[in-house]
Amino acid sequence: MISPLIVGLPEEFKTKEAYFRAASARGALHPNGSFIHPAPTSIKRWYQHYQKNGFDGLLPSGRSDEGTSRKIDPALEEQIRYLKTTYPRMSAAAIFRQLCINGSTNRNELSESTVNRFLNNLALKEKTTNNQDMRRYERAHVNEVW
Repeated sequence: MISPLIVGLPEEFKTKEAYFRAASARGALHPNGSFIHPAPTSIKRWYQHYQKNGFDGLLPSGRSDEGTSRKIDPALEEQIRYLKTTYPRMSAAAIFRQLCINGSTNRNELSESTVNRFLNNLALKEKTTNNQDMRRYERAHVNEVW
């Protein structure tokens, strides 16, 4: 959508703004097969990013705080770590309920899936437990239930 501007503004357009509006109205085929009509301001922003940084300016950038949780503050993180290390078999749902019961958080501030995601990352980082998660009658060795 910005390539005509890169090689030179087509003669039928008096300004770049006119081109942005026309390109938006014309639309383009998205790589997933759908047809899109981005806003003229989006096309202008893409062109500005290209002018400033070249092709790399068009690539999406990640979050600046990647790897950290926005919802879990350090005090809440410590509580979750304490509960998981003290009670290694405690599930994320049970930890979330316990946090809601003791007033550390409420259901409007934090979701159970956020706690679950945090615990999964914590398990990968620290390997908090070596207990295998087993079903009710499942055991490590044959005939151990008998």
